[in-house]
Amino acid sequence: MLTDEVAAAIRTIRTKRGAGYEDLADVSVQRSISALEQGDVNISLARLAELAQALDFDLVALLALCVSLQNSEPPEATLRRASAEIASFSALGGITLLKTHIVDNKLVQRSRGKPSNTSNAAAVKKLKDEGYSQTDAVKQLGLAKSTVHRYWHKD
Repeated sequence: MLTDEVAAAIRTIRTKRGAGYEDLADVSVQRSISALEQGDVNISLARLAELAQALDFDLVALLALCVSLQNSEPPEATLRRASAEIASFSALGGITLLKTHIVDNKLVQRSRGKPSNTSNAAAVKKLKDEGYSQTDAVKQLGLAKSTVHRYWHKD
């Protein structure tokens, strides 16, 4: 869960920056910094971002340090892997789709309920069009009967 890695990174950054707990008075986690640095508490991403800003340390760099500690690898290797993942995500259209979910710095609300899996729906429709039964679709696709039934009767 990165608790120990976050503790080590925050402790190190604070020490290297020469910042005492009192220097972080603006930070809402200020009173629990000691427990955080001991690995006794978890921290939310929002609080971690606030703490990184108070320490004048880039949040992505902080996360890369923590992940690199967890994986016992240099932070540069962590960042290269992350960069490759982002490039692959982008090549698949992920960045374009991602941008549709945030408008004017706010999350676009989606419709209620669980979003449908379009690839599963298409696979069920294809089998239905080919004359297979719902039971055949369950067996071939490895989906739950209720899922196949829902996609089977969907327009």
